[in-house]
Amino acid sequence: MELIIGFILAIVVVFILVFFWTRIKKKFSRELSNQRWKEESLKTYNQELVDTIRLQQGMIFKFIKDGDRFIHTLCDGRLLYRMDLFPEKIIGNELCDFLPHLDAETVIQYYWRAWQGEDNVTYEGGINGVYYLASLRPIRKKGEVVEIIGSCVDITERKRVENALKLSEDNYRLITENMLDLVGLWDIDGRVIYASPSHEKVLGFDPKKYIGVSAFDLVHPDDSLRVYEQFFQMISTKLPFQVEFRCENADGEWVYVEAQGTPVIGESDKLEHIVVVGRNISERKKVDEFIRKTEKLSLVGQLAAGVAHEIRNPLTSIKGFLQLMQMEIDKPNYLEIMLSEIDSIEKIIQEFLSLSKPQASKLAPTDINELLQYVITLINTRAKLKNIAIVQESDSELPIIHCDEHQIKQVFVNILQNAVEAMENGGVIQIQTMRSESDNIRFRIIDQGCGISEDRIKSIGEPFYSTKEKGTGLGLMISHKIVQEHGGTLSLESTINKGTIVDVILPIGKSEPVLVTP
Repeated sequence: MELIIGFILAIVVVFILVFFWTRIKKKFSRELSNQRWKEESLKTYNQELVDTIRLQQGMIFKFIKDGDRFIHTLCDGRLLYRMDLFPEKIIGNELCDFLPHLDAETVIQYYWRAWQGEDNVTYEGGINGVYYLASLRPIRKKGEVVEIIGSCVDITERKRVENALKLSEDNYRLITENMLDLVGLWDIDGRVIYASPSHEKVLGFDPKKYIGVSAFDLVHPDDSLRVYEQFFQMISTKLPFQVEFRCENADGEWVYVEAQGTPVIGESDKLEHIVVVGRNISERKKVDEFIRKTEKLSLVGQLAAGVAHEIRNPLTSIKGFLQLMQMEIDKPNYLEIMLSEIDSIEKIIQEFLSLSKPQASKLAPTDINELLQYVITLINTRAKLKNIAIVQESDSELPIIHCDEHQIKQVFVNILQNAVEAMENGGVIQIQTMRSESDNIRFRIIDQGCGISEDRIKSIGEPFYSTKEKGTGLGLMISHKIVQEHGGTLSLESTINKGTIVDVILPIGKSEPVLVTP
């Protein structure tokens, strides 16, 4: 009986052990399966993460600090491959292992900043022609930085556009800073929005001076209305316009400008701005004026030649008969007056003839101080009658110049006679003679006469234009011609009620005479 009971107990114990073993085994198997599943899931997740990093357009990388070195522990992304690099080239290596030395030295400064705890450190770089923008963020554990994660995006296209834009801007700046054309941008009310740097070269003012100013206030008052009308006609028609006007430069002179305005049409066919391109045509105006005067002079010369020859022959006969009559008449005073007037006519005819054909100057060494003293002696008597003093301020060491003494005397006689006639209330005429820096001598005659207005001084030297009641205008015209034949210049400055300054510049050196044809 006991044996049976013992056997039964043994069976029960075995059954219990088997039951619990089975339970434990199943539980262990489940836990093992769960562990394997977790491991497989983690492996799959890691692979998917790697694939995601690899397939994304940018680039992800990580690095740690090992001593004084920064070692990369992760690097992948399509951007990496566009740089002709691979993860194997980056992972486990420092910057200097795959970047040029100078680039590595630059980038490592940003690595240090991130490792020192600075959040969101950004920088730009380029590898093998591919440009990127990188962002670094520190990863902390227990308040200490243990790793840095970085991300990069491709900015190659942006860099290409920026470089193209910079090149375009550089080219534009190079053009605008070196061109002599005046480029401006006006709004639809005529205010200046932009003025090119060439304004300073051409007009002498900083371009900023023009910004915000009405363009119509910048032109000569006599031209303002014409520019205004042309501008607003363009506003209504939206067609380009072209106009000439004068604007003031930094020296207070009026510069002739030829400008063309082109409307800039925006959306909805709306006029937004006007681009105005102008050019200094002052020199061209001078050339045109010179041509006009030359043509007029040519016409005068042709007329003078014909008139002089037609008058001279009968005048010679009349003069001869009058001289015979003078010897036979008891009271020849009337005949003397007639002969004097005929002499005046002959003088004018001679001036006409000198204009009608080229005159070759007979150059010879001349003491200019002696020549001037001779002319002053001629004029001084008449000057004293009008209470005028002639003061000569000459450099005593002036060199001998080569000139036609007779012609140069005629020039100074004409100028001094004009000065004396202009000084009705007496005064002082100054004659200054000096050697200029170049091989020239400058003669300056300064009177205290009535002066000449700006609009009239432009016509001085033209035939038949004179400021004197009985003048022919030929005296200064001939003087201009003589000075030009000597290779020099003659110019005038005058102020009403203050006087006139005449500058004559003659070369010192010996040169061939210049033929000036009418």
